[in-house]
Amino acid sequence: MKRLAAATAAVLAAAVLYHADPAASPLYPPCLIRLYTGWSCPGCGATRALHALLHFRFEEAWRLNPLWTAAAPAVAAWGLWRLFAVRCWRRAA
Repeated sequence: MKRLAAATAAVLAAAVLYHADPAASPLYPPCLIRLYTGWSCPGCGATRALHALLHFRFEEAWRLNPLWTAAAPAVAAWGLWRLFAVRCWRRAA
């Protein structure tokens, strides 16, 4: 049940991120590192890159955060594999 709740939360978070641009929406809290230092933090770039990935803007995502752009599809695939593999193993046992 916990895995299903986590998967549901991830899908809802992705839907919110798809519709609300982190660079322009007041929905997201301001980044404290950028607010106090003026430097872009990796988290800000990752959020904006994930928004760009959800809209299939790969070049923009790569420019914003190359590491997250390369890792996000692998992390998503791993999460889906874990969700379905654990459910199938429990049914077989």
